[in-house]
Amino acid sequence: MTVRSSTAAAVLAPVMTLALLTGCSTPAEPEASPSPAASSASSTPSPSAPAVKTPGMKKDLAGFATSLYTGESVPASGPAAQALKKAQAPEKTATVKAATGTWNKEHFAVLTSGKDVTLVVKKKGSWTAVGGWWPSLGIPKEALGGKRHVLLMGSDAREKQGEKIEEARADALQLVGVDGHGGGGVMGIPRDLWVPQANGRNAKINSALSTGGPEAQTKVVSKATGLPVQGYVLTGFTGFQKMIDELGGITIKAPMKVRAVKKGTQKVDGYDAFWFTRERKTLPNGDFDRTSNQGIALAGIGAKAVAEGPAGLAKILDIADQHVSTDLTAAQALTFGAWAYRIELKKMGHQVPTADYGRSADGQSILEITGATRKVFADFKDGNLSK
Repeated sequence: MTVRSSTAAAVLAPVMTLALLTGCSTPAEPEASPSPAASSASSTPSPSAPAVKTPGMKKDLAGFATSLYTGESVPASGPAAQALKKAQAPEKTATVKAATGTWNKEHFAVLTSGKDVTLVVKKKGSWTAVGGWWPSLGIPKEALGGKRHVLLMGSDAREKQGEKIEEARADALQLVGVDGHGGGGVMGIPRDLWVPQANGRNAKINSALSTGGPEAQTKVVSKATGLPVQGYVLTGFTGFQKMIDELGGITIKAPMKVRAVKKGTQKVDGYDAFWFTRERKTLPNGDFDRTSNQGIALAGIGAKAVAEGPAGLAKILDIADQHVSTDLTAAQALTFGAWAYRIELKKMGHQVPTADYGRSADGQSILEITGATRKVFADFKDGNLSK
């Protein structure tokens, strides 16, 4: 069966945990280089340049924000580098606010001023713009990069018993994508899919984590689906629960009763969110329903960030950073997660592909990939599952 649901565009915000989260052979980011923040930019602002207010901002970050909104050049790389070359001179006083955090050992900030959003990362002691959108500078279109996919994994490790999350099976596999044009999708991957592993033998798709770590799991998912995956975000039972609790809980819309979670819209804490995404034996369609519920929980995390505005992205990533393992850089996580604020709901889809029940040669209960399974994989190549 194929499971579909109308998850909110907000599901993309936790690339960090979510996910966010530049597939399809996106070029590596160029070294940071100064980009004019206005078409008439010079090394010093003109006497008539509008003032810039940076309440509560540290000196170095305030200096970056001031340069951006007074026409000076600012360091920029990735999607931001080309976009800021087209900036027009600011016409009025800008009040810039900052939400800061840490992701994968890198410091980052999300700057907001009116409808402008600037994503910056600290590189070699200096702040560098890596993405955003700037309507006040005559750049209404977002600069966040093109289509890509990111793998979100939940480990089955019993951490209290000393098991490491990188060495257990993957209990949850969710592939999140964006198409670079305001659309996206979340594809839940049933853990029992029978696919080739790195050693050439077939095994359940979620076993790659336990045999080769998150990098191996990412490669197996990419090979099985035919989809390029930019990177991964991995967490465990404890990390997932703590993250939800530190966010103050999330709101989900449960399609059916799952343990203490009732059918319908409700707020859940980390414990109930965990069991909502973990339970399968009592569900009508078993692992298919559980995989769908995991996508619903991701939407709840993303909705939390979107409700708080772009500053919420910084909060999500900073909290998640304490509870996840990832190979995504701060620039990748920021530019992927920020798509949550630019997605059109009608262009956002969620599916769990169909597969046939079967038995392996050694008697395991497995799911075999069919033509219908491959169709969903193919549909997701553009990063969009809304069709």
